[in-house]
Amino acid sequence: MTASTHEKHISTTALARSLAKESKEVFVLLAKGGWIIKVDGHWQLTAKGRFEGGIYLTHPKFGEYIAWPESVQNHPIFLMLPDAPLSATHLGQKAGLPARLVNLLLAERGWIKKYLHGWCLTPAGAALGGQQQENEQSGIPYVTWPETLLEQPAYQHIVMSLSPNLSVTEGRALNGQGYRNSAERLINNWLYLTGVNYATSYALAEDIGVTADFFVPEIRLCIDYWDAQANAATISNQLEKQQRYRQHQISFLELRDTDLPLLDEVLARELFRHGMAVY
Repeated sequence: MTASTHEKHISTTALARSLAKESKEVFVLLAKGGWIIKVDGHWQLTAKGRFEGGIYLTHPKFGEYIAWPESVQNHPIFLMLPDAPLSATHLGQKAGLPARLVNLLLAERGWIKKYLHGWCLTPAGAALGGQQQENEQSGIPYVTWPETLLEQPAYQHIVMSLSPNLSVTEGRALNGQGYRNSAERLINNWLYLTGVNYATSYALAEDIGVTADFFVPEIRLCIDYWDAQANAATISNQLEKQQRYRQHQISFLELRDTDLPLLDEVLARELFRHGMAVY
């Protein structure tokens, strides 16, 4: 196999991430396949590895390392990888979610629980095949999961609760709170999972005459969703609400459709700007 000279190359660790496998398993597989060999404690390319597209790149901080063309992940050799236990990072990559939110979802179901630093397996999680692990350097506990977890309806349900691609009209969030559209579903579930105390359809003081979609009392922040498909009357009401917020010096945040795929980043940043940190 030869790679295009213009093709992007990635490290073996990045290759493992793209395969949703542990990097050490990929290194072992490539060594067994004769692609790389360890010399004086460092991995070196073999003639076979060069044939498969491996090259050396240099990082300004970490020095020389082996890199592979991105297309190499389609090579048949990687079908030999075992069904490796999946960390929260791997689960997040498959679901399109940050690992932090994946752990919060698993904890909400009672499958793991928060430790001082890291996460510990519960009996319910063990019944699903979860395994307790510990970081070799820091000792921080974490949990890995079998690939069969991906087929569990209960797991699929909680992952979809934060998916911006699920189109729904109404229903109930993870905490039982009702929602009227996908945006409200996402916002409700994010606030609930991150432990933010909030209210929905919150009516401010009568002299203000405004009802916020969401209200965070700790920092007195109003959060509203602006629907891109809203009719003229709704847009007029939204603009009037915006004016009243400013008139009464009320902190507010407006979320639009473009914010929804980046909701974790957007909401965490905006709450921090208003004096609240979420973890």
